Amino acid sequence: MLSRFSQKSKRIIFLIAIAVCAIFLTGCGATLTVYDYTADGVHYNMYELNIDAVTAANMEASAITAPDGKKYTVASYFYDFFDDYGYELVSAHTTDKGYTASYRKALYGVGELFEYGTPVEFKYTYTQNLFYRTTDALSENPFNGVREAYDNVSEMQSVTPIERLKNGSVAFDENGDVVIGRHALTEAFPYLKTLNTDGMLLNYVRYGSARMDSSGTVIASRDNTAAYLFSRYFDRTDAKIEFMYKNAVPYGWYIVAITGGGIALGVILLITRQKKQKPSLLDKFPYNPEEYRDYDSHLPMSK
Repeated sequence: MLSRFSQKSKRIIFLIAIAVCAIFLTGCGATLTVYDYTADGVHYNMYELNIDAVTAANMEASAITAPDGKKYTVASYFYDFFDDYGYELVSAHTTDKGYTASYRKALYGVGELFEYGTPVEFKYTYTQNLFYRTTDALSENPFNGVREAYDNVSEMQSVTPIERLKNGSVAFDENGDVVIGRHALTEAFPYLKTLNTDGMLLNYVRYGSARMDSSGTVIASRDNTAAYLFSRYFDRTDAKIEFMYKNAVPYGWYIVAITGGGIALGVILLITRQKKQKPSLLDKFPYNPEEYRDYDSHLPMSK
C-alpha cells in the first residue's frame, strides 16, 4: 500500500500556505488538521479548522472593518480565503464549544499552488530473514520548512497564499496606490498579534493499512484501513513520518513445507518398514503336526 502512496506523492501539492492560518490559532485553543486521502480514484486534501469559543470570540471582538464595509468574522475570512483557491466548504458550524469548518479540494495532476513544505516521498529500507521481509518507509513531515517559508515572506509580497496570509491581498491601482482586497490575518484580527506562535501544532493525517506500525498515532480504524496522525510544532525543528510493515517471504515457507513434508514422508516409510519386519503368526508358531508326524513309530498298537 505504501508503494502506491509513494507514487501519488509526486503529484501531491501540499497547501502549506493554507496551513499558515493555524500559526496564530493552534497554540490558543485552535487546531488545523490536514487530511490527505483518495476516494473513488480522486486525490483530495481537506483542511479541518477548529477554533475554541474563547479564541473565536476574542478574534471577532478585535476584528476590523473589511474593504466591503463590513467587519471581518472568523467564518467570512476563512471562507473567502479558501474560496480564492478553489476549495469547497464541506461543513461549518458554530457551537458553544467554538467554530469548526472543513474545506476540500480535488487535486488532479500537479496542483496550481506553490509548495512551501516538503513533499511526502517515502524512502524504503529492507531487512529480511527466512520467513519475513520488513519494510521501513521514511519521509519528511510535509510541514518541514513552513516556518522558514513564512519568515522569508517579504513586505508587500501578495501573490501566493502564504504571502496573502502574512501581508494580505493587495494590488496597485493606476496611480500606483495600494489597494487592499483582504487584510492580513493578524491585521483583520489584531488579537492574534498578542499570541506567542512558539509551540503551535500542525496535524497531518494519512491513510494506510491498519496492519502497519507507525511513528504516528492511529486516530481511526475501519476494516483494514487506519488513519495515522502526525504532528509537529511551528518551529524550525524537522519531523519525520515513518511506517513499518512485514510481508511473508514465500520461499522460506516453501522450504518449511518441503522439509516438513519430507520429514513426514520419512516417518511414514520408517513405520511401514518396521511393520514389515515384525514376525507373523506363522513365524511365531511354526509347528506343523503333519510335518512332524512320526510314521515309523514302533509303539504297540492297541487291540
